[in-house]
Amino acid sequence: MPVLYGAVIDPTDQSLLLREPDTSKAYVLDTNVLIDIVAGSPLRVPTNSNVNISSLSLVELAAPNHMDVSVAEAILKSMGVQGVVSVSREIAVMATELRKVQPLDAIDACIAATACLNDAVLVTNDGQLIRHPVVATSTFPLPLDSKDEIV
Repeated sequence: MPVLYGAVIDPTDQSLLLREPDTSKAYVLDTNVLIDIVAGSPLRVPTNSNVNISSLSLVELAAPNHMDVSVAEAILKSMGVQGVVSVSREIAVMATELRKVQPLDAIDACIAATACLNDAVLVTNDGQLIRHPVVATSTFPLPLDSKDEIV
């Protein structure tokens, strides 16, 4: 699916205007997926995958549970999350563009932009994000075959 990743970040760079993302081994987990994993659902991703979250998901996980951020980070690490991506100006710009394509709340748009700008699949069970025409998404649990490949 061609997407507009980077289109407004540097409009003079024509190579960024429309490109196919390489989402084969990178995933960003949405907060609803993190909540499911904390509740006991296993996280299965293809071997050698890179799994990250947005820093906003860290807040959404820790704050309602009155959890210290360092405790939430330890939980995430034990689940296989490798990194927490900070919200940057680039993510803010992309989130704004995603909201122009389809209405999203600001946090969801930033999480989706994190996936877009990291050439990652956004793993989510949020119907609005799944239907977004620009964001590469997959539902949770990921549909994997016995060889740990997406089906």
